[in-house]
Order: sequence, then C-alpha cells, then structure tokens
Amino acid sequence: MEENQMIVVTHGGAGSKNEYADGTLVAAERGMDSLRVGESVLDSVCFAVEVLEDDSRYNAGVGSAKRSDGSIIMDAACMDSANQFGAIAGMEGFKNPIWVARKVCGEEFRLLAGDGAGQFAKEHGFEPLQADEHRPADSGTSDTVGAVAFDGEKFSASLSTGGTGKSHPGRIGDVPLIGCGLYAGPYGAVAATGHGESIAMNLTAYRSYEMLKRGTKPQIVLKTVLGWFDDAVDIGLILVSRKGHAGGSNRTMAWSVATGEK
Repeated sequence: MEENQMIVVTHGGAGSKNEYADGTLVAAERGMDSLRVGESVLDSVCFAVEVLEDDSRYNAGVGSAKRSDGSIIMDAACMDSANQFGAIAGMEGFKNPIWVARKVCGEEFRLLAGDGAGQFAKEHGFEPLQADEHRPADSGTSDTVGAVAFDGEKFSASLSTGGTGKSHPGRIGDVPLIGCGLYAGPYGAVAATGHGESIAMNLTAYRSYEMLKRGTKPQIVLKTVLGWFDDAVDIGLILVSRKGHAGGSNRTMAWSVATGEK
C-alpha cells in the first residue's frame, strides 16, 4: 500500500447479513470523510463506528442485544498505533459508547466499567440513550461492530457491542480487552468479532497483529486466524497493514472499504 493511500475498513459483526453492507459502506465513507478533512486516524474509526451504533440492524448502540434480565449493557474500545487506548465495559444508558471510550483515551486510566463508566459519560455530557430509541437488532446473530484505518502514517482500530443476547447480567466479552478484540500498532490494525470468550482466550487481535508485524499479508493472516476456531464458533476479522487489507468471517458478515489519497 502506498504511503499516501488512506483506507477505512468496517464490519457489521459476525453473522450480520451480507446485504447490510450498505450500512458498513456508509460507515467506512464517514471515516474516510473525517480523514480527508484532517481528523486523526483514531477519530476516523470512532466516526465510522458511530454510524453503525446508530443503525439498529447491528448489535451496538441503538441495536444492542438485551441481556437475560432485559438490560442493555454496552462495551466499546478504540486504539491507535501511537499507543492511545481507551475502553468502557458494562455501561448502560448512553447512545454512542464509542465516543465515551475515545474520551477515556485522554485520561490517566484506560478502562472504565459499570456505574463508573456511566458516571464518567454523564460528567462529560454524553448523549443518553432514551428508552424509545432502542430497537432490537433484527440481524440474527450479529455481533460486535468495528473499524480499522490507515491514514498513510498511523493505524487505528475501534469496536462497539451490545454483547451477547440473553447473556448473564455483568458478562463482559473481548471488546474492552486490549489485544483480544482489537489491536493497533506501527505495522497495522485488527478488529475482531464473534464469540467473545473464544476471541479473548486466543488473544486474537494481538496474535494477528504479530503476523502483520512479521510481514505476513493481511489475506494470509485472515485465513490463518479463521483456522484457529472450530466451525461451531463464530469469528470474523478486518485488518489493514502497509501490505493491504482483508476482511471475512466463517459466517456471513457485512463489511466495506473506503479509500482515498492524502
């Protein structure tokens, strides 16, 4: 990939319908628009994920899956290759958790959970999620949404999820765990989706990144990573490096790419 080439890749979650790629394309283009006007590569993936959080077809934001007790609990994280990282876990009541995670990047801590995450969001004026705004996602087993980007110099990744439908209250998956659901460094960026416990136990994003660091092409990394998981476990991945980009899943998965020049 040329150094003046910019790229944003988005996914709608493992299990999202392929025809929902219209939404992931809007998200990718929103991220690219932010790069074109000089926003940071970290902000670009947050803008992209915000679009997916606002589309109820995906399991994030207004489309978040309800837990076994009917609660809506969200996780989100973002990271760039300049070692910025921020995440929230088990947060309730806010429309766009990705921006709360982005705000955490500027703090001395890196992960906020539960009521503390909600208090942080309230203190910083983030928009509440109104009860009538939430619409159950209609995309079946759709999981975590995400984005990765390259601005010609730096890489970034972001994730957001409503978790696993009907899961136990308090359950946290891979999304806010650095190196599990996402990772970004000088050699590329990775964003995973699927069965959170399996993704976390495999350190999926970091191990994928290590392959990019060794110079493995993204398409080969994707094929290798999908092979780590049993067919019964849903898994998807998007990734970008200076050698290109890739995306795919062992299920259906809506995903899209937007490109531009600096």
